[in-house]
Amino acid sequence: MQLFFVGEFTLEWSLLMPYVTTEDAVSLYYETSGAGLPIVFIHPPVIGHRVFKHQKRLSDHYQIILYDLRGHGRSSKGQKPLSILLLANDLKILLDRMGIEKAVICGFSNGGTIAQEFALLYPERTYALILSGGYAQVNSPNLMSLIRFAMAMAKLQKVPVLAKLQAKSHKYFKEDELDFFDYGKRADAERVYDYCKAGLHYNASSSLYRLQMPILLVYGSLEVAMHHYRKDFQKAAPQTEIKYIKWASHRVPPRHFPQFNEVIHRFLQK
Repeated sequence: MQLFFVGEFTLEWSLLMPYVTTEDAVSLYYETSGAGLPIVFIHPPVIGHRVFKHQKRLSDHYQIILYDLRGHGRSSKGQKPLSILLLANDLKILLDRMGIEKAVICGFSNGGTIAQEFALLYPERTYALILSGGYAQVNSPNLMSLIRFAMAMAKLQKVPVLAKLQAKSHKYFKEDELDFFDYGKRADAERVYDYCKAGLHYNASSSLYRLQMPILLVYGSLEVAMHHYRKDFQKAAPQTEIKYIKWASHRVPPRHFPQFNEVIHRFLQK
């Protein structure tokens, strides 16, 4: 345990970190920076909130909130298997404890399922919904295969291998790779498996019409297999905007953060 020295006192570093506690005694780690309109970023499995490290640059204009889901990063794993409903309610608890009535909810990849569920459950608390590589349900072989691979690796207790693969594929700067790997290998294998499984079976297609807030979908121009997912949103929620990041694959937020951050800023300035 890392220690922090203040004069004559020695404190555990974890005691100085910002946490909120859920009703079932799970500690959720979070970070916040900046001021103004709050934007909450929701990460996919393994890397945790660090995957959004370059979105902190938006704190010149907004209050940026990053947090670790149960069983990821510095958050505790709890006793319950993860479900999208559970994770969406964790987000509500986080915002409640922070005194935030309404926020922009941004999910990346599988994190988008939590963002959608939160917006459906609590539309009055959602200024806007932003999804990077988002989908209402998994119905493409490529995405199914990727999620099932992650589930198999988690089942075999190979989370460090997943963290290594993600660190290499998500880095922008050289130092990002070590940062992502060191943080990602903290993830609990059981919770990674639960999260992947919950996302694989999530289906909000029949409920998208209830999303009345502004919606932004962001895709890499090269992730062609994901582009059809936009159609569900465009049909049910015609206010949906679509942006393609040129020469980008699925890892838009960390690998193409200058363009991603600019797209978010322009969208919210409207």
